[in-house]
Amino acid sequence: KSPTIALGRRPVSNLPDDAEELIIDFDNLEGLRFPDIDHVYLSMGYPLIYYNVMGLMSANLKKDFFLVDFTYQLEIAKKAKEAGAKNISLISAVAADSNSWNYYLKTKGLLEEEIIKLGFESTNIFQPGHLTGNKFRLDILLADAVSLIFDPFLFGPLKKFRSISAEKLSVAVVKNSLQAKAGINYFNYKDFI
Repeated sequence: KSPTIALGRRPVSNLPDDAEELIIDFDNLEGLRFPDIDHVYLSMGYPLIYYNVMGLMSANLKKDFFLVDFTYQLEIAKKAKEAGAKNISLISAVAADSNSWNYYLKTKGLLEEEIIKLGFESTNIFQPGHLTGNKFRLDILLADAVSLIFDPFLFGPLKKFRSISAEKLSVAVVKNSLQAKAGINYFNYKDFI
């Protein structure tokens, strides 16, 4: 069994005992070499304010967001593939679409397409709505409150837009990834609960 390796810019205090930490410089990924790995999970995201997710971003913010949410993740996926990873799981976003007018959703959609092109045996794309409980900032707490009010009214084809806690999502990602079939697999709200 391959070890669990957590890539990060700085140490994390709450990793499982069987996880190894690999601190890296994301601006210098050329020299990165992974040990033998089976499965890579990508869940990086540039910190955005809620209205940025709605597509309102300055040119500088778009550049920084694209670097983290697209470039870094795609480079890590390529390095993992070179190291022998057969499976990949990507945390994307509900309504991700490379043709979207919304820069956030467009970038997420572009990354999904590029990850698929890498040809992993199993590509698992998770498309959650708003993630609750993962930050304690006023704009996020307000979004969490709005989600509590509106989530019950999202049913039928709109149910996939419901919010989910970051903790529940992480459990669902691991569970669904381990059970995923070969090929391209999409997961949304119904698969997280």
